[in-house]
Amino acid sequence: MRFMAHGRTSKVVCAVALLLTTISCGSHHPTEPTSGGTGGPNQQPPPNNPPVINSISVQGSRAKEPANFGDVGETVNLVATVHDDETPVDQLQYSWSASLGTIDGTGSQVKWIAPAALPGSDPVDVTITLKVTETYGQAGGTQFEHDVSGTATLSLHDSMKEVGDMARQFLVDFSDSTITDVSYVMRNFDASCSGTVQETQQVSDNRKKFKIVRWNVGASSVKIPFGDSFCPVPDRVQRGDACASNPVHWESEVVGGGHFQIADGIDWIAAYYRPALKAWKLCDSQFTGTCVDTVTGGGCSDTQASSMVAGAWRAR
Repeated sequence: MRFMAHGRTSKVVCAVALLLTTISCGSHHPTEPTSGGTGGPNQQPPPNNPPVINSISVQGSRAKEPANFGDVGETVNLVATVHDDETPVDQLQYSWSASLGTIDGTGSQVKWIAPAALPGSDPVDVTITLKVTETYGQAGGTQFEHDVSGTATLSLHDSMKEVGDMARQFLVDFSDSTITDVSYVMRNFDASCSGTVQETQQVSDNRKKFKIVRWNVGASSVKIPFGDSFCPVPDRVQRGDACASNPVHWESEVVGGGHFQIADGIDWIAAYYRPALKAWKLCDSQFTGTCVDTVTGGGCSDTQASSMVAGAWRAR
């Protein structure tokens, strides 16, 4: 440890190094002596600069998982970058806490373990707090302390449920022909996704050409690999951070045609996580399955089927 010249003004600089990580820093006046020594209780501490928390990173372990994101039951890595002018960083004291979940480990690198379930039905922000303490003073003499604190925030989700519920709700709304407001049916889609424009047009065409009289939408099966991966749709590139698949059945009356078309299959819906919104958004829908025209007994044309089902038609 070295001591600075008497009279020098201490400065604390807090620089946040990672995008989307919020760090608040505070320096505190030195505490009263932490142990006995040669000085009395009012002894002035020697000049010393407090520690500086440069950044706190919050990063899950899945490939291409966004920073400052967590899922229920997930373990997330927390890494603090700290410097101090007098004391080696491994000799500082690190005290971590979280507004939800638990901290595992000590030092500048620990793990945060998410709870098994959300406290409510919606995603929630979790505040991670780090306090760094430096003990200083002359060897064998009175000891003093500096401490500074910083925070980082992560958005906690139940992504399997969130994506699955949105995907199934879209298909349920699509299946209800009394809902004529297309923007309402599409409310959970991301306008910036390339597939959303096409999807919106297909829903609009369905309302003009068909009336769905009987339908069934099964439970969602969701995978969340992250990283612009693919839904396993034959002969189709369908990218997303997540993919939901739902078994569907539609019996639709052709408007003005006096006959029905019946479709059975799987509807695949891709989704992306949008860090700026702290939310999942649907992106693109594809249908794979069969479609039968009750008049001809044969298959539906691609044009008819694409207007009848949710998403682009892919015959199976």
